[in-house]
Amino acid sequence: MPRARNDKPHLELRRGKWCIVWWEEGKRKRLSTGTEDEKSARQALADFEGELEKAPLKMTFADCLKRYVDSRRGKVSALKRLEEAVIPLHESLGHLRVDQINQREWDRYAATRFKKKGGKVTADLVSPGTLRREFNVLRASLRRAWKDEFLVRPPEIEPPRDSAPRDQFLTKDEAKRLLDACETPHVRTFMAIAIYTGARKGSILALTWDRVHWQTGLIDFQEPGRALTGKRRAIVPMTKALRKEMEEAFKLSNGDYVVHWHGKPIPNGLRWSFNKACERAGLTWRPTPHHLKHSVASWFAMDKVPIDQAADWLATDPDTLRRVYRKFDPSYLRSIADDFSL
Repeated sequence: MPRARNDKPHLELRRGKWCIVWWEEGKRKRLSTGTEDEKSARQALADFEGELEKAPLKMTFADCLKRYVDSRRGKVSALKRLEEAVIPLHESLGHLRVDQINQREWDRYAATRFKKKGGKVTADLVSPGTLRREFNVLRASLRRAWKDEFLVRPPEIEPPRDSAPRDQFLTKDEAKRLLDACETPHVRTFMAIAIYTGARKGSILALTWDRVHWQTGLIDFQEPGRALTGKRRAIVPMTKALRKEMEEAFKLSNGDYVVHWHGKPIPNGLRWSFNKACERAGLTWRPTPHHLKHSVASWFAMDKVPIDQAADWLATDPDTLRRVYRKFDPSYLRSIADDFSL
């Protein structure tokens, strides 16, 4: 069986001195480092690889994306989401060099970025939110290439417009029906925590019993050792109804996680179970788990909960609550309307 060929630049000792050996267009190349010292030779190899990689024809956008994803490993909590955003960029733009990514190529990409369903491309364009997320990945990866000196400067590309904030939310009656429609304990526990705390799906699924403090009545959604990100996690008190739900869940627990399936955590969400519960609840629209957080924030606004308190409860920036949810306060601007006349 033939020995596998090492195409990557590597060191070989030749006549007492170290040489850099690599393959290019099917031909074996060799370059002497001029030194017998292995440490110095390895430094020369690192310099050689750096210069080779920076050659314009070597750095494709596909390589740029891969380098960016690799640089974020261990630094972002939602790495899978980042990898998902990279896939369509890689498929459509990966063949280009990094210096060829410009406004025209992005506009072409945005105009042909259709949704997929069942593995097939549909006639519907992706949502503005999805396109914005992919644009942020494209921009960040090119900036990473620029910082690593693979680009003279990052291209100036106009970002897509932000999508309008979502207005649809569950009423309290719909939330109660949704909770009552849960047939399995782990789905009901998830739904109860989401409805009564407004916590994000990821923080609920990662919650363990050692962070449910019965004596103080607090739930700590902060994971020990988890790096702090823009998506903060709160410490919130249990309402009377939620405490009752938690006590029932604790009786049935057989593991460390509050929401579990036969003692094991549920890392990938509850999409199928959540959708089935929505159907049984007779909802006229299809919410997502994030709509539960959005609904709690809307209820707080309608109940005139002070923004600072709501921000601490929901682990959300006060400016976001003020910008998105203040409109749900029925008395907001009412005094102006009552006094305004001609």
